[in-house]
Amino acid sequence: MAMNPMQRRARNSFLTGMLVTLVVMAVVVIVLLYKINQLNEDMENLIKLQSTVAVVSKDIKSGEDVTEDLLKKETVQTTIQKDKIFTSTDFIELDDEGNELVLEYISKVDLPKGTIITKDMVAEKGEQTTADQRIQEYNMITLPSQLKNGQYIDIRYKLPSGADYIVASKKKVLQCTADTIWLKVDEAELLTIGCAVYESYQTNGSKIYATLYSEAGLQETASTTYTPNNEVWDVINKDPNIITERRNELSAKYNDQEQGNARIKIDSAILSDPSAVQTGVQSEKTSLRTAREAFVAELDGTGEVGRVDE
Repeated sequence: MAMNPMQRRARNSFLTGMLVTLVVMAVVVIVLLYKINQLNEDMENLIKLQSTVAVVSKDIKSGEDVTEDLLKKETVQTTIQKDKIFTSTDFIELDDEGNELVLEYISKVDLPKGTIITKDMVAEKGEQTTADQRIQEYNMITLPSQLKNGQYIDIRYKLPSGADYIVASKKKVLQCTADTIWLKVDEAELLTIGCAVYESYQTNGSKIYATLYSEAGLQETASTTYTPNNEVWDVINKDPNIITERRNELSAKYNDQEQGNARIKIDSAILSDPSAVQTGVQSEKTSLRTAREAFVAELDGTGEVGRVDE
């Protein structure tokens, strides 16, 4: 049966409406699927950022101790690389024999409650940085045959009589080669070690040498027993780079009677022989120059050394 024009228009309008509705519904479905997919991706990314880490359980001020009981585990979202985050395992270090060494830390900065601690926010006790610290290279100290990077040493000065003095104690070896070590020292230590080195040049049969701590994490820092001579002490006493607390500590030691007796023994062993000092200094300079030339040769062409044109 033929449709009249009005019925045809009605049917076409209905079909057009249905088609438009289907297109709109399809667009809505596509948008919803895109949004759902985006939400799923965002959720996956958030899950990837989630990590169970140690955070501070209470406020810690700069310079205060950071102990294991002040840390608690929480699941957080962070972009910090895991190897940079400070954890409870950082309180334990294994020595060459597999023995556990318990380490102690202080905070370099204020740490509000809930802070994720990174390894550069804390310093191992005894290794915290002060304004007068420098990295110093020594090639005139007799080293233990099995010394390795990261171990702790005392620097000692032995006289021909057998008298033996601790010049600097529990210093971490930052780097070492066959005959050279790199240490972090403060201004007073720099002057004191330098004094002992020069006096060893003036004393036949004496030596400056290093001894290893057997269990550095468990052993306390040894007390120094060497006292620099009057000239060096005068420099230390007036040096503006040495912090007041350190100067007061050294002053008490310098004025101690037992330390004074040790100074007398050292002075009596020293020979007035400028040529011996000259020979020792020249040996230092030669060793340093040789090491420097080898180092520069390795870096030649890398841009790390050599003249750089502006």
